[in-house]
Amino acid sequence: MYKLLKYFGVLIFLSALPVISFSQGTQIKILGADEFEFNDLGDIKVKTLTGNVKLQQDEVFLFCDKAILNEDINSLEAIGNVVIKQDTVEIHSDHLFYDGKNKKAVLTGNVKMTDSKMVLNTSALDYDLNTKVASYKTGGILTSDTTTLTSKIGYYYATSNDVYFKKDVKVVSSQYNLTADTLRFNTDSRTAFFLGPTNINTDSSDIFCEGGFYNTSEDIAQFNTKAILINLPQILMADSIWFDNNSGKGITKGNVNWKDTSQHLNILADRAWFDNSANDILAVGHTLFISEVGNDTLFMTADTLHSTKDSVTDKRNFSAFHKVKIFKSDMQALCDSLYYSDADSMFRLYQNPVLWMEGNQMKADTMRIHLSNREVSKFELIKSSFMVSQVDTGLFNQVKGKNMTGFFEDGKLHHLLIEGNGESIYYAQDDSSAFIGVNKIICSSMIIYTDSSKVNRIKFLSKPDGTMYPINQAPQDELKLKDFIWMDNVRPKSKWALFED
Repeated sequence: MYKLLKYFGVLIFLSALPVISFSQGTQIKILGADEFEFNDLGDIKVKTLTGNVKLQQDEVFLFCDKAILNEDINSLEAIGNVVIKQDTVEIHSDHLFYDGKNKKAVLTGNVKMTDSKMVLNTSALDYDLNTKVASYKTGGILTSDTTTLTSKIGYYYATSNDVYFKKDVKVVSSQYNLTADTLRFNTDSRTAFFLGPTNINTDSSDIFCEGGFYNTSEDIAQFNTKAILINLPQILMADSIWFDNNSGKGITKGNVNWKDTSQHLNILADRAWFDNSANDILAVGHTLFISEVGNDTLFMTADTLHSTKDSVTDKRNFSAFHKVKIFKSDMQALCDSLYYSDADSMFRLYQNPVLWMEGNQMKADTMRIHLSNREVSKFELIKSSFMVSQVDTGLFNQVKGKNMTGFFEDGKLHHLLIEGNGESIYYAQDDSSAFIGVNKIICSSMIIYTDSSKVNRIKFLSKPDGTMYPINQAPQDELKLKDFIWMDNVRPKSKWALFED
């Protein structure tokens, strides 16, 4: 009975006390406590509340086991089971120092700050109740759903639901791990913003960037500034990489550089679309395809480049569309579209293709270039085929037919098979390379053998009809086969020529 009367007596006494000021123009209300006493410490006079202490200042509520108030300097010390509640923010700690004049709190010991979307744990926290900004410098852990963020320094802005993490930032979730120097996380949208060098690791890939964001709720990310996506054997670099993990699709912009390290391939472009593993990539804008072919390098440009990889066979395919140009030290080509497949190691050139090899210019409706051990082993000219080589100023060896097939030995053109409607003009030379005559031959099918890209001998597979003209008596109108055209002016002479109009 004595304890009960004492408790009611304290409540009556507290209700009669004047309101204690926590800040200029703002007063605190004592809502309750089990015990109350005055303490005179010389020049310092304090009031001590003990047991189930409940205080209020404006919209802020404070609970603790014990509170020591200093009215002269308008300060408060709270001890044991400290709780601050302000709107949706709630902070727990073992100890609190509170500057009532400026509404600033210093909380220490097992600090736990929560709102509706996150939990922050740290050993010491500064909290400004005016600006609703909290900060820690002794290390903290923030948990939001399945995502955990840690750092040495952190700032929480309750008004905007933003948390800034600095120094040794680490993020752990079920889908990825992240390390960074500086990171902003919005607990409302559950979006992480990268504000400096950042590394992200998943089960299948590694990501590096210096800016961007990752929306954990929508599973959408953008990586900016020196962005790199590594999904070996593929590596993708760009100024900006946007990725939707739901669809497994992404877009890159600016200085795009895609590599397949297993096949020594590169695609450069202004913009590209890709899938999750970068097995499918579509590139546009100043595109450049680079491939190691034997001891040489093949360069190719086009308006659009597309590469896909078969998940079953692990073979890669390439397509190029519109204004295709190719340069290799011993081979150059032009066409409107091109397709290459690892399955058969064959280039297919469509729509007015032109091919240059060893001083020979070739044209046809369609072309096929076969590779063996990454070296050219054979080419096929299909329908309306025509091959020309210049032997001197104004003098051209020429072969045309329905189809042609060129065969290589030791990387050099060895012989050419002409099938259907075969015609040829070639200039005969003596041992001193002086021209002695011009042969014009019509033969349905024939084989032309070459040596150092020059006609060595001809084997006729059907009855030929030919004429040999002395070099000074050959009629000029007989020296060019129908559809002859010399296109050396558009032949790419270097990889830099690929970018010329």
